[in-house]
Formats: sequence, structure tokens, C-alpha cells
Amino acid sequence: MQAVKVDKVSYKYSEKEKLAVDGVSLEIEAGEFVAVVGRNASGKSTLARMINGLIAPLSGEITVFGNNTLDEKSLFEIRKTCGIVFQNPDNQMVASIVEDDVAFGPENIGVSREEIGKRIDFALQATGTEPFRTEMASKLSGGQKQRVAIAGVLALKPKILILDESTSMLDPIGRAEVMAVVENLRKTENMTVMVITHYMDEVVGCDKVFVMADGKLLKTGTPEQIFNDKELLDEAGLELPVPAKIAEGLKRRGVDVGLPLTKEQLKERLWKLFAKT
Repeated sequence: MQAVKVDKVSYKYSEKEKLAVDGVSLEIEAGEFVAVVGRNASGKSTLARMINGLIAPLSGEITVFGNNTLDEKSLFEIRKTCGIVFQNPDNQMVASIVEDDVAFGPENIGVSREEIGKRIDFALQATGTEPFRTEMASKLSGGQKQRVAIAGVLALKPKILILDESTSMLDPIGRAEVMAVVENLRKTENMTVMVITHYMDEVVGCDKVFVMADGKLLKTGTPEQIFNDKELLDEAGLELPVPAKIAEGLKRRGVDVGLPLTKEQLKERLWKLFAKT
């Protein structure tokens, strides 16, 4: 089933500015884990906001599970279906206590009190934030706050989760916490996930990667196809994941292990290589 269809979509923020998104078309299937990558101002976040219905395209169309974002009557359903988590969790929190913050979304769409309780339990357990249920959100670490922000979106029971550079303000431990939660949700809830990120290590587990530059979609492919395209990486200003960087350094020193994208792949290839010697 098709979750999102973007058809020749363009957008700009003012008449004097150039197009932030320029004629982009792409499709995302239900249950897919996709990434959108590119330099700053490449159009990634603008695209995410159009998919969520926060802004409307100037031309072209976007449908989310068949609902057109240009149809005002469909926007309520689209925003329930498609939850978005932004860069700074402090900007998304509306209540001082964690469980009250998670309850805010369901309360505002008229969910019954009994069902809200169930959704809070589900969201806190899914994100590993149950131990913080009654704590002050302001006292949590960055990674914990971001997991609570995800819990607030999950309480709406969305079919699509968009992470708009949600790990960019976190340290490596916090990023790992958030991505572990996302990966678990994708597997257990069959949720469609879109990750907008500058961290290429977050991309390697995706089904599909969309590479953007100057508002245009340059290429769609698997992580392997993207990271093996050196010309594309240069054009889009992308780096290799850390294991692939290590492998390139080894190759320059005469040790060829190909282009592993994960630590596990690098370890396995090194093991095989040295086992032969």
C-alpha cells in the first residue's frame, strides 16, 4: 500500500526567494523506512512539512494514504496519520510533567479518557520513558526529552512517523537511544518512518534514501547505491558512514575490505580477511 505520494511538488517561502522545493516527485510505501538527506537548505524539512500538511505546495500534489494535503477537510486526518518530531524537543513539550505532555495530543483530538490512559502506557513503554512518567520534563537529558517528544506523537497512533533532524542536538548516546526506539517501532508497529538527518550512520538501515540538493531530488536508491556513488556524494555534500570511512582509510594502506556501511559489516570483513593470512 502506498503511504505517501509526492507528485511534481514545488514550494517557496516568499516571492523574492528561490524555490525551496523544486518539482520533487517520490513515493513511499507503507511500512518503509526511508531517509531524506542533503546539505542545509536542500529542501528536506520543507518537504516534511508539506507531507504533514503544515504548509501547502505552490504546485503539484501530495497524498497521504489517499488524502490530498490541498484538501482542507483532509488535513485533520493527515495530521493524525502523519506525526512529526522536530529538532528541538523543548519546542514540542507543552506540559511540565511527562505523562501530561504525552496526553496532550490525544486530548486535543477528542480521545476518551480511558483510551488516553492506554495510549499513554503504550507510548511510554514503546519509547522506554515509563520510568520518567511522573518526572518534570525539564529535568530530563536531551535524549530522554526527544524520546518523550516521540512518545507524544505516538500517542496519536500515527501510521507515519517523520523525524525532522530530531537527533541533531543530541550526543552519540542520545542519538543511539532515539534511533533504537525508531527501529523498534518500525518492526513492532509496522510504522512508516521518514528520517531527515545529517548523520549518515542513521541512513544505513533504511530501505530507501532520497538525496536532495537545491530543492531538487537528485537520486533515489538503497544506502549501498547512494554511498557507492562518489559523484553524487560530492554534489550533495554527503559524507560516508564512519565504518565506510575507516574502510577507505584501510584501502589507501593496501587493505581492501570493500565499502562496509555498518560496524558489524566492517568487523566481519576484517575477520574474514585476517583469517586468510
